[in-house]
Amino acid sequence: MRVTEMIPNAPITVQKSMRKARGRVLTSGDAGKILPLKYEWLHREDGVQSGKIRVNVEMMETSEMLMNGVGVTCYAHFVPMLAFDRFNGSMNELNASYKKENGVAGSVVPFFEKSKVYNQDTGLVESHPGGSWSWDLVDNPTFNLSTFYQTLGLHFQADDLNMTVVEAYNAIVNHRRKARSKSLPLRNVFDHSLAEAFWINNGMQNIVPDFDQALIDGEVSLQGLTFKAPVIANEIMDQYGGNPSSGAIDPVQSYAPSQTGTVTHNGSEFVFNQVWAELTAGGNATMSLADIDQARKTASFAKLRQMYDGIDDEYLIDLLMSGIRVPEEAMKQPILLGKSQQMIGFNQRYATDAANLDESATNGYATLDMSIRTPAMNTGGVIMITAEIVPEQLWERKKDYFLYTTDPDTLPSYLRDFLDPEKVAVVKNDHADVNHATPDGTFGYAPLNHEWQRDLVNVGGKYYRPANDAFDEDRAKIWSAEATNPTLNEDFYLCTGLHKKVFADQTADSFEITAMTDMNIVGNTVFGAGLQESDATSDYDAITADVDSTRIVKS
Repeated sequence: MRVTEMIPNAPITVQKSMRKARGRVLTSGDAGKILPLKYEWLHREDGVQSGKIRVNVEMMETSEMLMNGVGVTCYAHFVPMLAFDRFNGSMNELNASYKKENGVAGSVVPFFEKSKVYNQDTGLVESHPGGSWSWDLVDNPTFNLSTFYQTLGLHFQADDLNMTVVEAYNAIVNHRRKARSKSLPLRNVFDHSLAEAFWINNGMQNIVPDFDQALIDGEVSLQGLTFKAPVIANEIMDQYGGNPSSGAIDPVQSYAPSQTGTVTHNGSEFVFNQVWAELTAGGNATMSLADIDQARKTASFAKLRQMYDGIDDEYLIDLLMSGIRVPEEAMKQPILLGKSQQMIGFNQRYATDAANLDESATNGYATLDMSIRTPAMNTGGVIMITAEIVPEQLWERKKDYFLYTTDPDTLPSYLRDFLDPEKVAVVKNDHADVNHATPDGTFGYAPLNHEWQRDLVNVGGKYYRPANDAFDEDRAKIWSAEATNPTLNEDFYLCTGLHKKVFADQTADSFEITAMTDMNIVGNTVFGAGLQESDATSDYDAITADVDSTRIVKS
């Protein structure tokens, strides 16, 4: 019997332990992909007390030293188990699944999905349990199994394979895409192909395919427009113009003020032209200062609401906009633990024999370091380390607006621009490429006077880009990645169709990656004591034999 009428719900106090999670990675890959390098599983209530990550990237030989930069970006994300869709963001569902109890749907939700793969051809998820595949060796572009697991350097012969690692990888990719743009497609959680990396430093991050015009313009309600306004038309119909018995209209009886004969009609209805409501009398429209203030406040809160783009549930956004904390929401999406970015440094080596002194080869290197920590994670989950290698986009034919300026009125004007209610500019297609096939088409939208935030790359002389993009040997030093007739679509954000012509070996992977990870993880894991090898004679038995185990018998 309890003295107080309280039921405790806190867990018992357990002795925490620390476990090491060390890893060494040697792998390879190509530019333009999000490469999974290393993962680490956290049990429920595990937390990373300290974590060090070092990644070294070596670029394979190119025949010429590249003139545009190549960037390497490493990320460390923690993907909580609650981020997976099967739990519907519910801790109750996750806890029931963990203990293999029925969920809200009346059946057990699997805590770990197993042996599932996304079919690229059919767009369906297939299940292959019972060891029907050797997952790390299936080299099939329909499923891309070997690509994913061999990049991670994983070997296994399991009958059923845990899908949590690939689920975590795709959760990270989808989270980043939703954060970047609503127009980017999301990947299936069991897609084993390597996702496209994001471009870096294209100088046009401020251009968007669409914008919330209502947020910028605002709306002010007008009071008083409740009266009936007269409607005027250029044609009139007399009392004989209708047929009460059939409901039909006799077009012969309808005339314009100066018209004789029949009038235009469509079946049983007349076509009246130039019809409008006369609003010059009959009521007054008023606009109060409170209405203007309401429009300002609405626009202000709409801008705050934009921060939550990417959260799927509208009711959660409404709660957050009401100032109500939703603690579990942070655990329903991947959490960025660390990010490091470096540009590859090049090292050019020349031949030393007399016949080939002009011949050279170039390698590139970059080193990245990260430190990560996490509190105790109740849900458990996966720490995933990824790397992206992407060349810098030059946009050599980007429009130089000053050269097109022939009228001072087209230059920025403080008074005109300050009073502009929208301060948004329409960006034409020739902004990215002056040789665009449809230069006057709409490319996107950008802040007013964006063109004077200048970020231009001028490549001239023998490296000048031909108008027809014909091959030029001198331009082999430039890793050109711009598309012809660019549009603000998926290719603008994601690195698709990147060629390997700049490399001496255009078949093999272009980059080699080594990494070292060292994490101290604190949690509830119970470890046994260290063991020592012994011979056939038991030390315990040897000591026991020397112990006098007799007891005194009292008389």
